[in-house]
Amino acid sequence: MDYTKQIQEIASKLFAEEKIDIFIGYRQNAFDDNQVPILVTVPADVPNLIFTDKSVLNLTNYLKFEHTRNKRVGIVVKGCDSRALNMLLTESQVKRENLYVIGINCTGVLNEKGEKAQNCLECVMPDAVVYDEMIGTPSGKKEYSVNVDVKELAAKGLVERGEYFQEIFENCIRCNACRHSCPLCYCTKCCIDQESAVLYNGSNTPSSAFHALMTWSLHLAGRCVDCRNCEKACPSHLPLHLLHKQNEMVIYENFQQHLAGMEKDDRGAFYKYSMKDPDDFIM
Repeated sequence: MDYTKQIQEIASKLFAEEKIDIFIGYRQNAFDDNQVPILVTVPADVPNLIFTDKSVLNLTNYLKFEHTRNKRVGIVVKGCDSRALNMLLTESQVKRENLYVIGINCTGVLNEKGEKAQNCLECVMPDAVVYDEMIGTPSGKKEYSVNVDVKELAAKGLVERGEYFQEIFENCIRCNACRHSCPLCYCTKCCIDQESAVLYNGSNTPSSAFHALMTWSLHLAGRCVDCRNCEKACPSHLPLHLLHKQNEMVIYENFQQHLAGMEKDDRGAFYKYSMKDPDDFIM
């Protein structure tokens, strides 16, 4: 998967026609073969743009910061990225008229081992669902399957599961990289950071990490698109997808097979109502 030439041509055209002020894409890292985001503001920097199976990060995260707000932005999105963009549009965090979206029909990106990433192997929608221009051959929606790690965790006993998560929470250093890298965490002041909050103080203890990570994952329930920006940003390499994929499975099974960002103007599982929804939680 190499769409570097097409991306450069489209970006050059957009700048020449004065349709954008900034273009969000990928460039080669100077230190290794990985790629990092680049915000191109002048046509002279367009040749730095690249897109291959190493274009891993979800670039829609950059739409929530001040340097792109109220500007005309060109952006590249893969399938999962475009689902995040769909959520941002639905939640009125970005204006569609300010965007020129280059959708990628993604064949999967590679992890640090050079293997196809797990979320790509389980991807339900590899094609961009929001776009102005599309690159690549569409492969269509895939059948949903429960994450393999969630399956393995569910097979463990409660005590063993508890010990496993205890170890995870002990390794959390409360740096908040997971939240800052998530496109759908855009609150100016997160409840986890409230100085007066007893449960969410910034102390580096398993208890505070537990409450912080659990609250964060629940705020993303029905909204997470499994781009795994959070895991890529985590310096402790925590398996954060376990929290999100568990929520995704429960919501899929109980709320009309809902998956976040798949449809235009779909505000999420908790904004829907159906007589078929389960009611066994009602006392």
